[in-house]
Amino acid sequence: MTTTTGTVSKTVTIRLVRTEEYERAGEVTAAAYSHSYGELSAQYLASLRDVAGRVRTGDVWIAVDEGSDGAAPAILGTVWVARPNRPLAEVARPGETDFRQLAVAPEARGRGIGEALTRHVIELARARGSHRVVMNSGPEMTGAHALYAKLGFERLLDREGDWEVEPGRIIRLLSFGYDLAPEPGRPTEPPGVAPTWVVEAVSYDDPRAVALRDEMDAEVGPRYADRFAAGDAAEAEAANRAFAVDPATIVATVLVSDAAGSPVAHGALRDLAHDGIRDLEIKRVFVQPRARGAGASRVLLAELERIARERGAARLILQTGDRQQDAVALYEKLGYTPIGIYEPYTAFAFSQCFEKPLPDVDPTR
Repeated sequence: MTTTTGTVSKTVTIRLVRTEEYERAGEVTAAAYSHSYGELSAQYLASLRDVAGRVRTGDVWIAVDEGSDGAAPAILGTVWVARPNRPLAEVARPGETDFRQLAVAPEARGRGIGEALTRHVIELARARGSHRVVMNSGPEMTGAHALYAKLGFERLLDREGDWEVEPGRIIRLLSFGYDLAPEPGRPTEPPGVAPTWVVEAVSYDDPRAVALRDEMDAEVGPRYADRFAAGDAAEAEAANRAFAVDPATIVATVLVSDAAGSPVAHGALRDLAHDGIRDLEIKRVFVQPRARGAGASRVLLAELERIARERGAARLILQTGDRQQDAVALYEKLGYTPIGIYEPYTAFAFSQCFEKPLPDVDPTR
């Protein structure tokens, strides 16, 4: 996304932080907070610099000035946003998107960066179908409060209270909300009851499967575009071969749909052989934002594992990238462990590969 909000330059882009930018983004966040709020504890500054930790539980977006001289993009500001259905703080309730640690580099103040980042959060929430954007803010952050008021945020007095933001430091956090739509009425599922997901095996060329893969490409492709843009024609061809999927190698394609019958998740199994072991590889896992954090991914992967076990696979393997920390966190949580980069991805150092053994299960038990 390129933004031209207010006085923001046309060369400023808002995008997800890249792995190699974690340290610089962390320094910008720490510098912004120190500039605005004076002396901060070493522990708090360390937490502000910990971008790697933040991307494991949310999405860190940055405003960068790409410039035109070939130099590394200048990071002008950052914001930490919850992933769909996975709030960052207790201030958020079901159907809301929350964000934290909005920070603008001191030298970039007055350029509309904070407003552009906040508007970006609002648009993310709108695209997810959230009915409100919410956040907490310290009482001394008066500049941020003025921005939120300008954009239409209102105080949420019933959510305010005293919080220990670091050991020995208790402040009263203010709460703000921006309404996108009327708050929905009674949920269709009682509290604590998981959504109903319907699992279906389909052909790889099923139009619904194709549509979900197109959505995946539109979301994930831009995260790695810079890495492929710099290569020559031979490197581009090698990448196309490595990441292409021959439908003839696909042994199963699975869709997960919601209770209304709308597909929300896609995954496939590809037949591969590595290290003398007959493996199946998980490919093209994608869950629509509105279904993330609600169990659809677990249902999808459980079904892929069931099919693989039924086909006699000793283990499942998969490849993802270092800019998909949400996927990495999911796989680790479900028992997948890191392995070396395997063919055909060995030329791509940003690959992160995982395996999960599939022990035999006695059907009589």
